[in-house]
Amino acid sequence: MAELIPDYPVERDALLYVGSTKGWRVDLLVEKLSSKVEEKVLLCSNCGGLLRDACIYEEEFRCGVCIPEGVAWQPVKMNRTIVDEKMIYCPLKWRGCGWSDRVSAAVHHLEECVYYPEVCPLGCVSLEGERKGEVIKIERRNILEHVRDSCHLREVLCEYCEGKVKASEMNPHLEDCDEFPLHCPNGCSKEGEEGLRELKRKDIPVHLDNHCPLQKVQCAYWEHGCREEMERRQTDTHEREFFHIHFKLSMTDIKQKQTDSTEQLNAYANRIAILEKQNSDKDLQNSSLTKALLPHLRTGKLEWNVKEVKQKIENKDITYSDPFYVGLYKCQCIIYWDFESTDNVGVFIRIMRGDFDEKLHWPIRYRRTLVLINRVNNKDNFVNSRELTNEDLEKYPNSFKRPTEHENNGLGTRSLISNTKLLEEKYYEQDSVALHISVEVLPSL
Repeated sequence: MAELIPDYPVERDALLYVGSTKGWRVDLLVEKLSSKVEEKVLLCSNCGGLLRDACIYEEEFRCGVCIPEGVAWQPVKMNRTIVDEKMIYCPLKWRGCGWSDRVSAAVHHLEECVYYPEVCPLGCVSLEGERKGEVIKIERRNILEHVRDSCHLREVLCEYCEGKVKASEMNPHLEDCDEFPLHCPNGCSKEGEEGLRELKRKDIPVHLDNHCPLQKVQCAYWEHGCREEMERRQTDTHEREFFHIHFKLSMTDIKQKQTDSTEQLNAYANRIAILEKQNSDKDLQNSSLTKALLPHLRTGKLEWNVKEVKQKIENKDITYSDPFYVGLYKCQCIIYWDFESTDNVGVFIRIMRGDFDEKLHWPIRYRRTLVLINRVNNKDNFVNSRELTNEDLEKYPNSFKRPTEHENNGLGTRSLISNTKLLEEKYYEQDSVALHISVEVLPSL
């Protein structure tokens, strides 16, 4: 691993080794050697080091390396040429650089020295200690290794979600990573296995809500009055042991709900009967009760957006709508996409068996309106409307009586529109058509 050096002791203008000791700063030495003046420089006769200004104390020349008393030495004067020919070592020799050459080659060497400290190209800083926040310097030879393996700003892959994250942010990421494995908070284990169950963080809520055998849950008969809470694994035992209590609670609750529902339905049906019996009464028609109840009790609407129309036409399919209510009458709409191979779209409405049939008036008579929506301007819609008469009731009695099976026979139009016209742009859009159905219950004749 590359060694990080927050406070590297040597800079570009650091002292060079001359012989075996430290000498002048590189920039000052080169400046003197490049001068036209034939200057004299001093060389320590004891260690061979160049004497600097800092090594001159008052009028006495002392070598910075040979300061300890008892060391005998004498300075020797040398001219520029002699100094330039002197072999020197890299100032980073103490870090391991083995370069040596003439003094004049030192500056060029520092431009290439692999031991020279460089700032991390990703701009990382020290994260701890006294120098926290300071720029980190790394020897040139270790830059690539640092960026690849050590820099806290490098991007690394999360081993769980395979997302890219900065190395220094990995620990916070793992605190939120949806794919990170965790043990069940309740400490459950897989059936037949030892040790705690391990789950992805994102799966823990589903596990607790639906599967964990140690999760606290309410009794299945909570809404009927049982207020017991237990671990999920205990529910079967609880239901077996308290079967009779649960049965009694359920029956009591159901009877009460049936009583409430019957009373509400009877009141509802009585209002319908009053409105039908006195429908001709202008005073009643203008009353607030009539205005409030008649639209709800006598009409029903279905807005149906039918998709994959082309495929349905090609397959000559039959499409059924979801059930809808006209007052308390349960109805359904049916589309025949190629009715009896005539290339026409047939639309029918049928009455279905519902929860309130016992309280309703039969046979039912109604007015139905089919509207094929114009997708261009929503104004020039294709409308087909018809009011059913007593003649219809006599001709198709099974369509209007109280249903004894799941539903009655349907009644409608065999040719609402041709398939060719249906697929025109104004009705057909994004492989769908919009059909609005309105049904209004009419008083018996």
